[in-house]
Amino acid sequence: MKFVIAGNGIAAITAARTIVAANPTAEAEIYTDEPYPSYLRPRLIQFLAGALEQKDLYLHSPDWYAQRGITVHLETAVTELDAAARRVVVENGKEVSYDRLLLAVGSRPFQPSLEGMDQEGFFTLRTIDDALAIRRRADRCLAVGQREAVVIGGGLLGLECANALATLGLKLTVLEHDPWLLPKQVDEQGAAVLEKLLEQRGIRCLSKAASKGILADSDGVSAVELEDGRLVSGHLVLCSAGVRPNADLARAAGLAVGRGVLVDSEMRTSEDHVYAAGDVTEYNGETLCIIPVAIEQARVAAANMVSPGSEAYYGTVPSTTLKVAGIDLTSMGMISAEEDGFQELRKADPTKGMYQKLVLHDGRIVGAILMGAKERVPMVSRLIKEGPDVSRYADRLLDDQFDLAEALQ
Repeated sequence: MKFVIAGNGIAAITAARTIVAANPTAEAEIYTDEPYPSYLRPRLIQFLAGALEQKDLYLHSPDWYAQRGITVHLETAVTELDAAARRVVVENGKEVSYDRLLLAVGSRPFQPSLEGMDQEGFFTLRTIDDALAIRRRADRCLAVGQREAVVIGGGLLGLECANALATLGLKLTVLEHDPWLLPKQVDEQGAAVLEKLLEQRGIRCLSKAASKGILADSDGVSAVELEDGRLVSGHLVLCSAGVRPNADLARAAGLAVGRGVLVDSEMRTSEDHVYAAGDVTEYNGETLCIIPVAIEQARVAAANMVSPGSEAYYGTVPSTTLKVAGIDLTSMGMISAEEDGFQELRKADPTKGMYQKLVLHDGRIVGAILMGAKERVPMVSRLIKEGPDVSRYADRLLDDQFDLAEALQ
């Protein structure tokens, strides 16, 4: 049986590994537009900061693929899908047939419509080539004494990029359109603590800062103009305004598409023999573009591609971690009470960079924000997953002396 996988990220590799483990005689072929072997995109932050060599980005050696019978076609993206004929067309015009197809083509950076985005020195970060170009620009700016840089977007990736660029010696300003940083991961109180920690690391943060356009001089970008008229100087501008699923291929093929490719609990699309996993998908109305989701969906998709109906996916509790040096911040599940029946527990010590919040519903923990409390993350994660009634411990859950394991009993 022949399995074709469009894409080469963590979802694609996880699926390929799962397929050949379940069916050692299977043909597994991966097609990707990039010239590089599979790598974890979050590692690009360390690569940008100079903490990793390019060779250290790659997940596996060529021998790893060969030993498992997985064939990878670099610089050969899938460009067309004929689902009725069970055939794809790849970038060189070749037609490739399949028995089962997995769409794992990921997502692309979202770019707001800003005047001047075509100027030299304006970037998004999604690929190795992006990181290489940003690093070249940073080196050039530092060489001529132009140290100011701007990151548009105060989400997880934006803050991590800002920290990476600051590590290189640039002076960073982060612009966030919303009222506070990380609006999807922390509440206003937690964001205030986080902002102080970032300022201590030389990263200035401006909230309620909507970008209007990019100004330039003879050397390329020179400033970001805000809608309120302010100018924020920067000779390197990195836009980190989120991502959108790469659903164009599926849409053109007539598959059901919302914000992403619509999938059921078996990761099957509207075509029985076409599956999807990772950032490209929309499951149960959600497009959660995070690695844990990609891995779980890929495993389920691969199992069902080999043996239809054998596995089911029921969603992933969103869990994200900020990887800025010296700041431990993890956000899990629902971070704010949205209606009656919810309870919020908080504990804060801004001087120590600590903020903890638990969200309870019907006595069960359904979400958490943990900043400066890394040691509590595994147990809180378990409490969310297993869902015991912790209401009798509510007044002690955030007490440093309370053993959270007791709440599982």
